[in-house]
Amino acid sequence: SGSGSGSATNQSSSDSVSIPSSEDAHTTDLPLEVRVAIFVCRCFIYVCSMGQWVGFHVKYSMKDFRNNAVVRLGRCTVPEYLYTWQGWSSLLLTMLLFSMLAMEPILHCLEDNDGYL
Repeated sequence: SGSGSGSATNQSSSDSVSIPSSEDAHTTDLPLEVRVAIFVCRCFIYVCSMGQWVGFHVKYSMKDFRNNAVVRLGRCTVPEYLYTWQGWSSLLLTMLLFSMLAMEPILHCLEDNDGYL
């Protein structure tokens, strides 16, 4: 059949796996256990991973500013630790985690779905 799946073999529709698009998938369609597992994993990522990186950057920024280990970049004063690849790449990771948190669907669902996950 010409379903456009790109598969070399023909399969009946009952044998194929369908992955819904993000527009069609609603977490309220999932069982409660799955929704809770998703929530717990996302909380772990944001609290543990992002929290650890925020603590790291606050600690080393404060240390560099106290020791006057800073570099002037135009009008900005940048802590010296950000001039290593580990420093700027971990700051980039932290900013990406913050942007993920800002776009987190669970937060929007809590706001628009009467508090249901």
